[in-house]
Amino acid sequence: MQQLFVQLKNRQVFKVATIYVVAAWPLIQIIDLAIPALGLPDSVMALVFKVVIIGFPVALIFAWLINFTTRGMVLASVDESKPNAPWINFRATLAIAGSLALALGITIVSQLVVEQPATPLSSATSTESAAPTVVDDRQSIAVLPFVPFSKDPQDEYFVDGMVEELLNLLANIPDLQVAARTSSFAYKGVTDKNIVEIGQELGVDTILEGSLRKNDVENRIRVTAQLIKVSTGEHIWSETYDREYRDIFRIQDDIASAVAEKMKVTLLGNNEEQVEFAVGTESVDAMVEYGRGQKELGHRTAGSLELALGYFKRAVEIDENYARAHVGIADATSLLALYGSLPPQKARVDAEAAISKALELNPNLGEAYASRGLLLTDVDHALAEQAFQKAIELSPSYAMAYMWYASLMKDRGNYEKSQELYEHAYKLDPKSPVAAYNLAWGFYNGGSEAKAMEMFTQIIANDPYYPGAYTLVGNILTNRGRLDEAIEMFQRALMVDAENKTAVYGLLMANMDMANAKAVEYWFDYAKQRPQVFAASEIAFMEARHNATLGKFEVAIGFLEEVADNFGDPEVEQFIRGEIAFVKTDYEAAVAAYEELWNPDKNAPTFLYHMFDGQAMLHLAYSYQKTGATEKADAVIAKHEEYLKIGLGRKPNDPHYYYNLSMISALRGDTEQAYNYLQGAIDVGWVQSWKIAAEPIFDGFSSEERFQLMLGGVNAKLATMRTRVQQKEQSIASAGA
Repeated sequence: MQQLFVQLKNRQVFKVATIYVVAAWPLIQIIDLAIPALGLPDSVMALVFKVVIIGFPVALIFAWLINFTTRGMVLASVDESKPNAPWINFRATLAIAGSLALALGITIVSQLVVEQPATPLSSATSTESAAPTVVDDRQSIAVLPFVPFSKDPQDEYFVDGMVEELLNLLANIPDLQVAARTSSFAYKGVTDKNIVEIGQELGVDTILEGSLRKNDVENRIRVTAQLIKVSTGEHIWSETYDREYRDIFRIQDDIASAVAEKMKVTLLGNNEEQVEFAVGTESVDAMVEYGRGQKELGHRTAGSLELALGYFKRAVEIDENYARAHVGIADATSLLALYGSLPPQKARVDAEAAISKALELNPNLGEAYASRGLLLTDVDHALAEQAFQKAIELSPSYAMAYMWYASLMKDRGNYEKSQELYEHAYKLDPKSPVAAYNLAWGFYNGGSEAKAMEMFTQIIANDPYYPGAYTLVGNILTNRGRLDEAIEMFQRALMVDAENKTAVYGLLMANMDMANAKAVEYWFDYAKQRPQVFAASEIAFMEARHNATLGKFEVAIGFLEEVADNFGDPEVEQFIRGEIAFVKTDYEAAVAAYEELWNPDKNAPTFLYHMFDGQAMLHLAYSYQKTGATEKADAVIAKHEEYLKIGLGRKPNDPHYYYNLSMISALRGDTEQAYNYLQGAIDVGWVQSWKIAAEPIFDGFSSEERFQLMLGGVNAKLATMRTRVQQKEQSIASAGA
């Protein structure tokens, strides 16, 4: 051992070890700071650690074998003049090499074999039987936008429309998974990536690409198409079609048939089943208008949805038998109720008429069933689920069917199934900001805030002009009580979409909670100047909330009464009537209103679980207590507690979860537990201290010193954030002066 120690010292092993550690530590610190700034995933940090750990024994081995001298690098050894020098060299080298090799082996094994994969999101027991697992082992294809060899913008719309229809034709092949239009068209004009790279990013087996050249003089077109295998880059099939311009639909059918045939022979096991292709339209002009509508539909802004609706209506005017265009009308109409000011009831009527027409024209149109499922989600969960399952059966590659179905599962409390469906939709459409947005919310609802933020980075990388990415982070920050940071994200959303309703609502509510009166006034004026986005009833509803935050409950009731019969959504109107009665302490009227929204015989959660962050359900329980219906009150409390544990209980960082449990404890008379849960809510970001004054459930102990101290800490935090926001606003105003 003494000889080994001398050898280690002479061969500079100790010196190299010291230098390695001293150099590695600041390097790790720098990389740790650089990763979020560069938008890199957390896995990069893990990789750096592995490289540093594995590199350490390698560095020691080199130090043992080689010394750095004034004569350069030389092989290290003991003095050859000493007795048994060769034997000493051999034994020491064998010992140190064996030890380091063992250390290196253990390190590699621990990283690659012993280390377990990351634990998936924790599952929760649901009151609903699990839907069938989404398993998709089909062969897959992406159709990239064909390249038009023309400078005429109309030709670009024409070729995009042709590819859109081609995608729909290929989606009819049962054994083929087709990447969604959003993801395929994300590579339009991309020249710095080859087919293999694109295929790997889209997660598909094959790529169909091509070009189109039009001869306006002879009214003819030449379409070239080729099918490429992603794993090898080899061409499976290629063909050129020279036809009349108006014969484009025959070309689409020929290409789809050829692809289907080649895919069967080479990839699908030579399945002899014939595929029937149903052409969507035989009008070039209708096809072009439909393609324009689909492009606008994907942006999810009030302005783009209005444009999309106009394009789809023009497509139907040109060809009234164009079933997919009718579906486009339904989707744009339904989404305008969410992103614009279209009253929900009118949206339902108009969308249902368009869906019925589409199914009359094509009873096997999966997209129409998906749209019907979306329409029924807030009306009848069972019928909505049937519609989504029919849509997936008919169009297994339609990403929106899975996405909307996932939202239904989330509403029913089945978070595990919901996330599985969101992930499948994202797999089908990995470049879609909407699919990524929903997946991110699924991660957040499952308690994985880090994964949600990682998805935000991916959304911005794919589409930096998608406002939903910024509202996503803004809502997460708001939920965690970081209102000043949330305001910055909502303002970014408005920079890319000046009429983004979610962003304006976010700015209003954050500034209300901070009691930043000047900013609240500014954003109310901002909303009122945009009647095409914000209906008068929606603004009045927010005015009611604002006055509640100020403790002006009579004024708040006045605004609520103004919108009770004019909101456009029967369930929201009924909820408002219940809240008006509750604030007025007319508990019998409150029970009557709430009971119309609450059906205890249903297994699935109902509307009241979601309204007012779930607290409307507990207002019903309190109203039952005040009217002497204690058994009903206990049943409602137990049902809501059960829902929290299977739903929001998956979000240990959600303040509303703990706040609801605090209210439940107060209703049960367990003051100590109510304090504990309220402190838990504060610890994870609850800052809506104004609610306490408006909440009779806390009347029993809200005046206690302990309670006031807890709220004092929250109010101090709000004051700090308010000052920070105001200083920034003043700084911006000064810079612009």
